[in-house]
Amino acid sequence: MTNQQAVLDLLDIVEYGGCAEPQQFFALMRRTFDIAHLLYVEAEPTAEGLKVCRLHHTFGAYAEELYLSRGLHRIDPILRLALGGVRPVEWATARRRFPECEPLFQAAEEIGLATEGVALPLPSPTGRLALLAISGNMSPAEWSEYRRCHLRDFQLAANLFHASMLEKAAMVDAMDERDTRLTSRETEVLTWSAAGKSYWEIATILGISERTVRFFMSNTRRKLNVVSNTQAVAQAVRHALIPTI
Repeated sequence: MTNQQAVLDLLDIVEYGGCAEPQQFFALMRRTFDIAHLLYVEAEPTAEGLKVCRLHHTFGAYAEELYLSRGLHRIDPILRLALGGVRPVEWATARRRFPECEPLFQAAEEIGLATEGVALPLPSPTGRLALLAISGNMSPAEWSEYRRCHLRDFQLAANLFHASMLEKAAMVDAMDERDTRLTSRETEVLTWSAAGKSYWEIATILGISERTVRFFMSNTRRKLNVVSNTQAVAQAVRHALIPTI
């Protein structure tokens, strides 16, 4: 069985080291546990079905291409049960329960992938659905025993990693929001630009120099990640940063 100190070290790294890089987390998990592959997916329910927002795995490009090209994601019972569920989903149980999904497991066996594994549903306050799937190259009996011994470790590591991913996404969103927030003067300058005023006219209206107007417009283009004033106006209108005339 896995050394318990190694497990504790892993959990410390994920919890306190802010391990929000999927491949780094996967490498730590594979080094700590006797597991073959990992997959992390976060999806958002839509009227058309699930929209995948984040997908990271260790299966390789060929396995991903095979999975998608054969439409196996449409019949995958593990995704169906784990995304939005609360209990761990054992792959073998899903295989027995949904015999119509046998092509998925046969495809995995074709390319030498393990078919023993577990999918762990992960809570998300954003309304999205997420899971971490873990597989092992073991016999069914060996995997059953290994899973029994380490399921709690898997769940804790998965939840800590998922929390890091959510925190990282929230920080990025906050940075984006802060960076795109226009000052009152930038808003004034851009509003007059949207009205078709030239730099000279805006400078006259606001009682500032034309050079200062150019400075504010340059800042605005940078914040909105555009290259022209026309694009800046369009972005600002789209995000309700300036009043529409």
